[in-house]
Amino acid sequence: MKNILFLLLLMAGVIVACDEDKLTPSAPQEFYEFPQGDSDYDREFVAFYEKYNTQFLYKYKESDFRWNVTSYIPFYSVPADEAYVEKAYRFIKDRCLNPWGENFYKNILPMRILLASRIYSVEQKYGSVWDEGTQQWEYKSYNDTTNHASAYGLNHIAFGYTSEQLDELTPEEQLNTVGELNKSLIGYAASRNKIEIPAEFVEWYDKYRNNVWDGGEYGCGFLEYYKDMDAAYDFGLYVKYLTTMSEEAFKAWALSDEVDSSQDWDQASGTYKRTHAIKNKYEIVLQYFKTQFNINLHAIGNQAN
Repeated sequence: MKNILFLLLLMAGVIVACDEDKLTPSAPQEFYEFPQGDSDYDREFVAFYEKYNTQFLYKYKESDFRWNVTSYIPFYSVPADEAYVEKAYRFIKDRCLNPWGENFYKNILPMRILLASRIYSVEQKYGSVWDEGTQQWEYKSYNDTTNHASAYGLNHIAFGYTSEQLDELTPEEQLNTVGELNKSLIGYAASRNKIEIPAEFVEWYDKYRNNVWDGGEYGCGFLEYYKDMDAAYDFGLYVKYLTTMSEEAFKAWALSDEVDSSQDWDQASGTYKRTHAIKNKYEIVLQYFKTQFNINLHAIGNQAN
């Protein structure tokens, strides 16, 4: 009987081990040699790490950039062009971190900030594609590649313009890049419970998260479409736009009937009634930062423009 029990326990252990192997796509993240060089900016990175316990890394493995315990984040990257490392650091520090104030950002920084020359995603789509072999248009699948200014993972946020492209950004593109960095910073912090997403915001997110995105139109309380959207990412999106648009511009766009178009069926009247999901979520985010951190997101957005 004891032998049978031992065999059963052994088999259970094997099954669990197999399941764990199947769930984990890669080994845990490595510890890198730090600093990664002896330039002046490397010494600044050491000082930053000693003060905030966050490493700026410009040499890293792609598996670490994408690793997320039981899955990969849906982004890819190319490590930094080292000629632009210092300029990228200044951009992140001056345009993203400083407007928040040290008392705030020191508590939400990730373990690592990865400097990439490119961050991109690849989505399989279907459409008419020119075939060089047959010399005609054919309807088939193709890979659509999109570049991104920033992304975040389990223990890092990443910046995607540590290259000559940083010099080529227009003022509008620079502002969008700041917004993407802010989205990553806040989305990461929310995903790791460094800040707490208000329960009311999560309720609005849950209410419409399964609604089909209709032809790219706005609505249902989401400012952008992202197929892997979770509450932390959604929360970060509101911060992105609030910190890069003036109060007047944000309200004129996001709170318009065209954009804030969510509605529910009202049984009593037999008609659809607007629920103003974006307005409600916007007010929750704005009030949360004012109450919890004494931060006026509209003031940051006004100053950025």
